[in-house]
Order: sequence, then C-alpha cells, then structure tokens
Amino acid sequence: MKLSWSRLGRLTQKELRETLRDRRTMLTLVMMPLLVYPLLSMALNRFLLSSGMPAEQAFMVGVSSPAERDFLQTLIDDPRSAPPEPILKVNGGQLARFEVVVPEEISPEEALSRNLLDIAVQFQQGPSSIQSVEIVSYNNDQGSSTAQRILTERLQWLQLSETMRIAQQIDPNYKPIDLRIRSIGEKASGSILGTVIPLVLVLMTITGAVYPAIDLTAGERERGTMEALMASPVPRWWVLLAKYLAVVFVAFLTAMANLLAMFVTMKVTGLASMLAGDSSIGLLQITQILGLLLLFSCFFSALLLSLTSFAKSFKEAQAYLIPVMLLSLGPAMLSLMPGVNLEGPLAVAPLLNIVLLARDILSGTATAAGAVVAVTSTLFYAAATLGIAAKLFGSDAVERTSQKSFGSLFHRPNAITNHPSMSQAGLVIALLLPASFLISNGLMQWLRMVSDTISVSSQLLLNALSLILVFGLIPLFATIIGKHRILTTYRFFTPPLASLLGAVVLAGGAWAFAHEALALADQFGIALLSEDQIERTRSLLDKWKTVPPWILLLTMAATPAIIEELCFRGYLFSAFSNVLRPWQTIGITAVLFGLFHVFVGSTLLVERFLPTTLLGLLLGWVAFRTGSVWPGVVLHFFHNGMLELAARYHEQLDFLGLSDTEGSKHLPSTWLAAAAMLVIVGISIVAWSTRGKAIEEPA
Repeated sequence: MKLSWSRLGRLTQKELRETLRDRRTMLTLVMMPLLVYPLLSMALNRFLLSSGMPAEQAFMVGVSSPAERDFLQTLIDDPRSAPPEPILKVNGGQLARFEVVVPEEISPEEALSRNLLDIAVQFQQGPSSIQSVEIVSYNNDQGSSTAQRILTERLQWLQLSETMRIAQQIDPNYKPIDLRIRSIGEKASGSILGTVIPLVLVLMTITGAVYPAIDLTAGERERGTMEALMASPVPRWWVLLAKYLAVVFVAFLTAMANLLAMFVTMKVTGLASMLAGDSSIGLLQITQILGLLLLFSCFFSALLLSLTSFAKSFKEAQAYLIPVMLLSLGPAMLSLMPGVNLEGPLAVAPLLNIVLLARDILSGTATAAGAVVAVTSTLFYAAATLGIAAKLFGSDAVERTSQKSFGSLFHRPNAITNHPSMSQAGLVIALLLPASFLISNGLMQWLRMVSDTISVSSQLLLNALSLILVFGLIPLFATIIGKHRILTTYRFFTPPLASLLGAVVLAGGAWAFAHEALALADQFGIALLSEDQIERTRSLLDKWKTVPPWILLLTMAATPAIIEELCFRGYLFSAFSNVLRPWQTIGITAVLFGLFHVFVGSTLLVERFLPTTLLGLLLGWVAFRTGSVWPGVVLHFFHNGMLELAARYHEQLDFLGLSDTEGSKHLPSTWLAAAAMLVIVGISIVAWSTRGKAIEEPA
C-alpha cells in the first residue's frame, strides 16, 4: 500500500488531539516555561551579582557621618585612585563605581549585617588627621568581598600615585618602569549566553518529548486501545509515523515555548546584556537555533519511540527512559568544557553535535563543514532510530503479552525476504555516514604521515579498500543478517543488451555536464576549497600521471562503479521502491548519492553535490527502466573512467580544442552540443530497449 499524505495527515491530527487534550502535556508545554525561567533568572541574577562580575549598579559603601562620606567619595573620585592603564586593561577595562552613604539610625556594620550595604568603612582619627581606614566586608558574600578588594586596591593606587609624585619631586630623573601588555592568538568569541542556552533548550526539548512518546505507545497499550488501533485497515508503520509526527510537533512546540520564555525573561530582567557580553543575538541566529531544535526533536522523538514501542505499561516506559535522559546529560555537559569543538568525531556524535553547533551559531564561529556534517548525521540517526521503532512497533510488541526486547533487534528473522524494509535501509544509511567519516578521516591522517614512504598506487588501492569496507560490507552484512535474497536485494537481474550500449552512450555525454556543473559551482563561489587545498589537488593530479592507467581505472572507476551502485541503486533502491513511488525512489537515492560525495575526509566539497546528484538521477532512471543494477554499473564506470583519464592525459588532449576556451573553465560549445546529443541518443536507446518490459522478482 503506497503512502497517502492525506490519510497520514488525518492520523497525525488524531494523535495530536489526544496528546494536547492531556493536562500533563499542557503543563510541560506552557506552565513550565512560564514558571521555570523567571525563577532561574532571579537565581542567576543573584549569582552573577554576587560572583564579582561587572554590574551596572554601584557598590554601596556605608560610613558614619556626612563628613566621612564626602571625604571618602573625594578619594574614590580622585583620578589618581584609578589603576594605571595596563592594570585597568588587563582587568577588562571597566572601572567599578562606588556610592558612599550614611545609614539612618543604625551603624554601618549593622546595615552591612542586614544586607543593606556591600561594605562598611570606619575611619580612625589621629591627633591632626585620619590615621587609618578599616574596610569591613560580610563573610560568605562574594559581592561584599569583591567590593572590599576593589576599594582597597583603589586606595592603594591613590597612595602609590602620591608616593610617585613625592619621589619625582626629590629626584626629577626618576622614572618608573614602563609596563605594557599585549595578547597573541585568536580571541575566543562567544559568551555565557551562547554556552548555556543550547544546553538548557536541548534538555527542555527532551522533557517535552518524553510524556507524549510514553502516552501514545505504552499509555495506549495500558489503556487497551492499542489492539483496536492495530486492527484498523492502515499499515502499522503509518500509525507509528503519525505518532512520531505528533511527538515531534509537541517537542518542537515545547522548544519554541522555552526559547520564547527564555529570551523574554532575559530581556525583561536585563540578563541578556550581562550574559551576552560584546556579542548580540539576532533574528537569524534565533531562526537557526529553532531549526536545530526541530532537527533535534526529530532525532530524540524517534529515539523515545524506539524505547517505548515495546514497553507494556506507563511505569515500564518511564523506567526505560530515565537512564536515557541521565545519559543524555553527559554529552550535553561535555559541551561546556573548554577546547571541545565541532570537528572530527564530535561532528557526528549524537546530541553533542547539535549542542556544539548551536553554541557556535550563537558565538558566530559556526563553519559550513561542521554544520553540514552535524545536520546530516543527525538526520541519518533519526531515520535509523525511527526504523528501529518501526521494527518493534510492527511486531507482536504491540500486544499486552509481548516478550519483545531490544535483543530481538539482533535476531535473524525466520522467513527469507526479497528486499530490506525502509527501517533497515534507514539503519544502514545511519551507519554509513559515521563509518565513512571516521574511516576516510583516519585513512587521510595516516596517509599524510606515511606519504613519503608509500607509493601513489598503494594510496589509491587503500582508498578503494576503504570504499569497499564502508559502502560494500555494511549493506552486505545487513542483507545477510536480515535474510534478504541477494538477487532481488541488489537487483542482479539480466538487463536487455541494448540497455548496456545505451549506458555507454549516456556516459559519453554525461561527463561533460558533470564538468559544467563543477565549473558553475566555481563561477558562483560555491566551491569551498582554499588555494592551499587546490594546490595540493593539482600536485596529486601530477602524481597520478606516474600511476599505470589500469590502477587508476581499477581504483577510481571500477571500484566506485560497482560498490556505489550495489549500495545506492541496489540495496537502497530495492528498499525504497517497495514503499515509495518510482520518482521518489530515484530522487531520494540521488540526493543520498550526492550527499555522500560531499564528505571527503575532513573537507566539505559542496561543489560536488550538484554534479553527483544529477548523475544519481540519471543512474536511478536507468536502474528503474532496466530493473537491473548492471546498466548503472556500466554507465558509472565509463563516466568515472573518462573523467579520470581526461585528468591524467589533459595535456595530450589539447589538440581537441580544450585550450581554445580563453582561460574559461567551461567546455567549448561544440563539445556541449555533442555531449547533449549523446545523452539524448543514450536515453532513447535505454527507453527503446525496455519498452513494455517488466522484470518480475522470483517468489
């Protein structure tokens, strides 16, 4: 049964109505933000004021008489009591303010003990002038201790200035040491606001998603309404998808309510300026944070549903989720540590990557590479956990007498199937990204260290081996564990012979348009490679000229053609085509194909997305028309082979007119016309060879 969006919408509305009617959901959604953030702001404001941070209000100083008040205020306001410029600069450049007052009817010390003053000052009178000044603070009050320290320093600076004046009168040649300060390295941007907000919002989003996830699964099972829902003429995974969308909606509403309440509270109480420092948070940053919260809601809602889909009661589901919420605090708190950046393995670490990305957005240090890796990996994790939930939800775990557990996920099914399910495909995709990211980064780091001792041919062979390990073995293991037929899963059907010829003709024209897409990306500034990276790429191409052509074709054409086609137009294509319409299957596999070509080691090659996605659309159409993976392998091989050989022998191909483009990176118009003709002819051959032909899968 194909997915009907209108029916899915009605199911989602039903689940939302049931969830939003519950008073506990509304309490989490509305009352918690309204109550929590004002209380937090008051506590935080008190903490910041008592921790010695620069405050807008002056420190209150109490003395015994108006004469002492005027005398002390004169000393404080004397320019000589201010620290010298280097000292002031190294302490942040802000001069603290003091207001001297005379308490009414009580002594300064008593006013200090009642928390009416920050410090009290007592003067000891001598025979003709003041002999000493005693500055009294209140124990266990950080603000009072800070005021005592600053006022003591100010009076000491005043004495030092007076001493320097007397010394220079005695010895006009006396000069003090010229003290200078400077800093090197890049100054860390950001603020307390940018560090704390992501953590608080993520934790509140988790809180908002917990109760709806439990109520819509274990709660319905406990109330006895799950069996009736499963008996309805709707696929079970549709029901799960509707519940998932309802949980995501409530979690995102909770995140929005918390974000709004937080910013309004900080704006009203003045904490925003105190916490933000020199940085400011604009509408664009708030919109980006909302997008990240929506993404995190999608991931964590799927995780919660995968846990609650086999719980038989509300209390059992709570017992499952409490450890998960506690474990979530670990990576969330890790983001507060200095030196933890969104790079390397942390860019694909669940939950931590979203918190780090939100922190970088608020501090203005977010990079495109880290953002794309974090967002893409989280999307894949959401798909994988939703797939796990679908497997549990679609089994006998919906019954009261279910004995299912997470161990059942790793048990091989009894029946052999023709193709993997959507949930299994989502799990494979989620495994592909971190595995590819870690293996490619590790391999590139190792090759940099041993590049002088290992040949270029060996480096190319290792790259091909890493491709096999990730995109070859992971789908193969999933096929074996899931008991799927190799023939139908990888679509090893025999295609019409003419379609293979059409694939070759298509490759003869498609490579030119892939080249044009790269040239357009460079023309519009989409390419993110630096000059140093471009120079390293050119030197790498020069090294390839020393490699035998057969190794170049084996590692850069044959291996990607076979392994990538078996993964994308084989395993994933067969999984998606069982549920989605043909154009949806072609489009999704093409976008995934393009995304995986963007991540190359630690470099984000955005310019590769458009050409590889266009090639993926062409390969998907050929796979759909022929019903086989082999024409796509042929097309992919000849496409890559011509590009690699052209890069290797580009100097020998100048006679073909490539040097007559007057410095332009675009191909000559005659080449593009010939390539377009080849593409049209190739498409015609494939369409003619598959007219009226339908390949049937064996029973």
